[in-house]
Amino acid sequence: MDRVTALAVAAEAHKAVLNGKTLENCPYSDQGGPEERFKARYWKLGFEEQSAAAEDSAGR
Repeated sequence: MDRVTALAVAAEAHKAVLNGKTLENCPYSDQGGPEERFKARYWKLGFEEQSAAAEDSAGR
């Protein structure tokens, strides 16, 4: 549960957006242990960030 892990998980989420996945496709559980919840949080943050960036670029 460190910065490197958070960035790696966010990168996974960015790829998921580019591959057409949805937020529900998060491979980590909010109900798991501390590390699982940590990864779920940063996966979802990364997904939302990439989704917003994709919408911004599509709208221009």
